[in-house]
Amino acid sequence: MQHRPDHPTLLDAVAQFLLGVVSPKLEADKALQFRVLIAANLASVVANEQRTEATRFAAEVARLKTLLPDEAQALPLDSTDRQTRLDALETLNRALAMKLRAGTLSTEQLAHTLEALFATAKDTLEVTNPRFDTAHEA
Repeated sequence: MQHRPDHPTLLDAVAQFLLGVVSPKLEADKALQFRVLIAANLASVVANEQRTEATRFAAEVARLKTLLPDEAQALPLDSTDRQTRLDALETLNRALAMKLRAGTLSTEQLAHTLEALFATAKDTLEVTNPRFDTAHEA
């Protein structure tokens, strides 16, 4: 079985081809050139998502386990099946949202929750837009 190039590498190659070869040839059609730029950006974002998915998942799970230890114990977060892990993560996020809506968290719990949500948002933004200013004050 061939393992190289991997999916992120292939997507990066598609993005580079679109930007370096296709886009310059579309000077006369600005609308199509813009759509090619969007396609190249999407290929890059998907490549970055695939490259960082395991790390981002582990970090978000660790944060949610700290916030929701009881709920996390019962979920298959260590499953080898990707969809099962993602479903478990979604379940934890829903549980956290329910606690936030109920207004039952202490001030300290709210502060920890806010930090966790900022960290998750920062991780996501670093994938979709690495140049986005993720300073905590923003």
